[in-house]
Amino acid sequence: MEKPIQTLLAAIGSMLTAMGAEPAVPPTWAQVETDYTTTAYILNDPGNESVQNAISTLERCTAQGHPLAAILLLDVYEGKRRALTAQPEKAALLALNIATGELQLSPEHHQSTQARLESMYRYALYCEKGIGRKKSNKDAYEWMLKASNGGYGKARVELARYLIIGKGGHKNPRIALKLLKAQAATDASVPNLFFYLGYIYQNARPKPNHKMAFRFYTYGEHFNDARAINNLASMYEKGIGTDKDEHKALRLYKKAAQLGNKDASANMQRLAYIQAERGSDTPYGVRVDNAAMQVIESLPLPAHMRSVLSAPFKQHAEQNTHKL
Repeated sequence: MEKPIQTLLAAIGSMLTAMGAEPAVPPTWAQVETDYTTTAYILNDPGNESVQNAISTLERCTAQGHPLAAILLLDVYEGKRRALTAQPEKAALLALNIATGELQLSPEHHQSTQARLESMYRYALYCEKGIGRKKSNKDAYEWMLKASNGGYGKARVELARYLIIGKGGHKNPRIALKLLKAQAATDASVPNLFFYLGYIYQNARPKPNHKMAFRFYTYGEHFNDARAINNLASMYEKGIGTDKDEHKALRLYKKAAQLGNKDASANMQRLAYIQAERGSDTPYGVRVDNAAMQVIESLPLPAHMRSVLSAPFKQHAEQNTHKL
């Protein structure tokens, strides 16, 4: 396995000393903080084209134990920053080194503990999906458990998912429910929290509890939990756990679609066309244009872009209506 970053830097320093060269003087923490802030600005600025050189600076800040630099470097290695190629092996190695403490983060920085827990969480996902290393559900479960025990909210929710589906050989919906409720009492804004709470009740055996599922999916709407909103829309559409209301279902599908949920986008298109077909008093062309505008409105795009895309359909629908 490749040596941890700090060990590698120490080896380079020893080599320079043996060659008679003076090792580089470690930068002060103020310098590290300034370098990180500048690099983060460069990487996050859409108008800045010079991003390649920022990586080496970010790696130096990470080697000095800056926790925010380490997390940003993980983003870079994952390919989350524009114009930069993903390097999954480096991402996995870095996350593991942080999680195990091989790469020591500054104990004075208030984000160090959080960064270490997030690295555990990310490494668990790498293990689960086989990103930068061999896939292993067992390792995924163990690292997710460590991050969850450390109080990391996202890890609690994902650990609950593992317990619901039996990931890593551990299946226990009751413990999953306790984890999710504990997280809801601590921080209810964690993604997918209310989706999984509703899912457990909706799929309870031997008898589903649709009323409780409906309640948690409704909570999810208030926190923009896209998957919970999609399921809430489905319950309104089918009249499960609540009165049937297709108009409310369509509105909720649209909201979830705009939050980026692909299932909701498909459901919204399907229901929009069904409702358009039922409008027998409206010309077919107008119904199709109206349905197309509904689909465009569901896209996760800025309002002005959706307006531009829907303009031709709106104009066409108005022209067909005036012909009546």
